[in-house]
Amino acid sequence: MLLKRTHIKNHNIRIVSMAIGNFDGIHLGHRFIIDELKKLKINKNDNIAILTFTPHPVKLLKPEIWKKNLIKFRTKFRILKNLGVDLLYQIPFSLSFSQKSARFFIEKVLIEDIKAENILVGEDFRFGNKRAGNVKLLQEYSDKNKFKLRYFKKKGTKESYYSSSSIRNHIISGDLIKAKKSLGYYWEVEGKVISGRAKGRELGYPTANINYLYQIPPANGIYAGWVKIEGESKWREAAISSGVRPHYNGVKKILEVHLLFFSGNLYEKRLRVAFIEKIRDEKKFENEKDLVREMKKDCEYIKNILKKKYIENDNVGHNGRL
Repeated sequence: MLLKRTHIKNHNIRIVSMAIGNFDGIHLGHRFIIDELKKLKINKNDNIAILTFTPHPVKLLKPEIWKKNLIKFRTKFRILKNLGVDLLYQIPFSLSFSQKSARFFIEKVLIEDIKAENILVGEDFRFGNKRAGNVKLLQEYSDKNKFKLRYFKKKGTKESYYSSSSIRNHIISGDLIKAKKSLGYYWEVEGKVISGRAKGRELGYPTANINYLYQIPPANGIYAGWVKIEGESKWREAAISSGVRPHYNGVKKILEVHLLFFSGNLYEKRLRVAFIEKIRDEKKFENEKDLVREMKKDCEYIKNILKKKYIENDNVGHNGRL
């Protein structure tokens, strides 16, 4: 299996099938399309690919409504690779590219550069200047035997469709259980541990601190979670604090992770932090004694949650039992 991060360019690799979209979060709807891609592979020399855009077009065209990515590129790359995708193409999205016509995108990128035999998209896929391109226009080229087109209705449940925007709303509101139902795995944050004020260590609950950077943060609060340390194969139980630390009059939002059964230095280690469930909001205490008492209570409660909600494997992102 070969998964490359590359810009669109001429190449000699035979791309039998390709899906187009942002694939932010790689939720169950995205996974359905990837499964359909895999069905089109006939022999081991066939490759399936994802074509996406960086940065997300909304971030550039409508920054006032942009809410950051669901997952970091590193996480997306790993999940796509584990799902069996062979190649990942990223188009550097810019204002000048957004002004290219829909026909330019089809003729130059899809036909001339990539030469995919099969193209898969959602039925609401729009592209090109002023979003003029759609499935109808793609079908026009398909009818001329430039490629075969397959498009799909949105997938989901009776209550809601799978969509990256709805998952963002679940995460922003702190409903990680609903987010997991749409993603198919526990949503996670990945990052390198930075130095902090060491207040947790002083209180008897040392934490590893991570900046969110370009990834969307969840609602402020305390969460039960699982953590995988760089270089380890197992997941470890954790109490997670996400927010501004109101007890210490904090301003910047940060992720703090306390591993329940671990002793060691995690500075500059890369962690994967899987959020399971929110247990309470952030709050300011009368004194540090009350804060420590609440932290102890939180950890005991989280231990009980994690006995029932755990990560079973890590082959495709990861999944868990609810």
